[in-house]
Amino acid sequence: MTRAEWITFAATAAALGASVLLLVRARRAARRGADPVVPPSSVQPMRDLLASTTMRRRRISPSAPVTDLRSDVEANHDAREAEVDAAHMAQQLADIRDACGAEEAVLWTWDEDRDSLKPASWSTPNAGRPAHFRIEEWGALARWVAQGRIVVCDEDNGETAPMFVGAPVVDETMLVGVLTVTHAGGLGLSRPRAKEWLPRYADQVQRLLGLSEVRREYARQMRQSRALLSAMHKIQHAATADAIGAALIETALEVSSASVVAVVRWRHDVQKGAVRHSTPGFRQPAPYALDHGSLVSDALCENMPLFVEDATQVDRRAPLFTTGDGGWPVGSLAIIPLVRDDRSMGAIVVASPELARITHDEYQNLTVLGAMSAQPLQLVWEIDEVTKRASTDGLTGLVNRRAFDEQLKRLLNETDRFGQPLALIVADIDHFKRINDTWGHEAGDDVLRWVSKKLIDGVRNVDVCARYGGEEFAVLLPQTSLVGATDLADRLRHAVEARPVKFKGEEISVTISLGVASYPDAVTSRENLFRAADKALYDAKKAGRNCVRSIGVS
Repeated sequence: MTRAEWITFAATAAALGASVLLLVRARRAARRGADPVVPPSSVQPMRDLLASTTMRRRRISPSAPVTDLRSDVEANHDAREAEVDAAHMAQQLADIRDACGAEEAVLWTWDEDRDSLKPASWSTPNAGRPAHFRIEEWGALARWVAQGRIVVCDEDNGETAPMFVGAPVVDETMLVGVLTVTHAGGLGLSRPRAKEWLPRYADQVQRLLGLSEVRREYARQMRQSRALLSAMHKIQHAATADAIGAALIETALEVSSASVVAVVRWRHDVQKGAVRHSTPGFRQPAPYALDHGSLVSDALCENMPLFVEDATQVDRRAPLFTTGDGGWPVGSLAIIPLVRDDRSMGAIVVASPELARITHDEYQNLTVLGAMSAQPLQLVWEIDEVTKRASTDGLTGLVNRRAFDEQLKRLLNETDRFGQPLALIVADIDHFKRINDTWGHEAGDDVLRWVSKKLIDGVRNVDVCARYGGEEFAVLLPQTSLVGATDLADRLRHAVEARPVKFKGEEISVTISLGVASYPDAVTSRENLFRAADKALYDAKKAGRNCVRSIGVS
């Protein structure tokens, strides 16, 4: 999925996240003796719930010149978004249902006062209520999941496949609800596998809700900004960090006499930052990291603005952004921290080579611009981070399977369009189970991170390196022939084998097996590319492991 598609998806998913979190926190009058699970027929339609919570969650700035920032058109747009949000969650649950071999997957919200659950979304299409959930048999189990915050299966009757598995959906320490998968004839997973995987699916659901919450807050603040300051039009209409950065730079140039502008992102928790956007005129083009001891990093550490009409009065030894950049030797300079919650989250840096070119009034204009743009910019940066986490494997930092599949489709389309070959390497850590059994899963995690680093270090920036599942990795190599990919695979194999992984004073020898295929020179059907590389990997394992096998190469 492209960046723009992620932003669109986040917008449509936002209302669902807000509503589910509100339902969990809601305090309703308790009705004694209520059933453990409220019958689904009593649940208000999802779109109505979303529409009703929108107005309750809206926050109006005290400085707003109007009392209502939401037009009828925006309200109608929110209602349409709510319907799409519900469809997105239903599709997510359908994917979980299919992956578990279930009849139905249901997301329930937890009512603490009533000690009960309500269905918020379910996988069964065209159904006004969950169609396959047996309240009499499984309602108490679902409630047990919520009360204990544990994974629960139905009673083991001697068969390997359970009929019910539930896992808590938790946001940090707060219980959001319960995810259940059920099948009257038994799920497609064994009990151990079901207990292993359902918490992961519950985490996926929570990440979707979190992404929805962030995107909805971003959209809300953008609407508020448009109502408060029409001069910020370009910034409010930008949907990405790059677009907002460009609009912010353009606006800064419009409201001041500066000739160069930079937008800086700052992470207060780690005291680090980076220049994310800049005009030509600085020592180097963005993006790049700030150095400690630079004027900008010191200003952000202290949360202090800097305005000098004569830059020669600044310590000439202090760099502006990075060591050796020479600072801003002559003219005028201003650093305006972007502040949220009394902490710097970035800065606007403006400068001119002319003495006193940037006036005090212009500096005040830039301060207002910074105050107005801080929140939308922070939110869009958070969206960037959430989007990155959604497409990244948390352990290794590599692209995850879903993002890899999207990149594979995109690169195959480019191959068909431009005719350049696309190579695929599939790799697997040899005897990984033995490593976990011998040294433990912590050592296994270290091995996965080690192999991931070796893969990343050995490929180009244009290549896509992914953790495809478990101990299996995949590398996409655009414009690479089968021979070139095979040579690279062998270099990666040698890089992993060359040094053991050090774990608590011990050394773990690690090797990998690799399979290589290329489209269209070795595999003529794009649908068979992954299958061919996987078959080559199987041949490598069959040949004794720690080797490379390629389709069409002996």
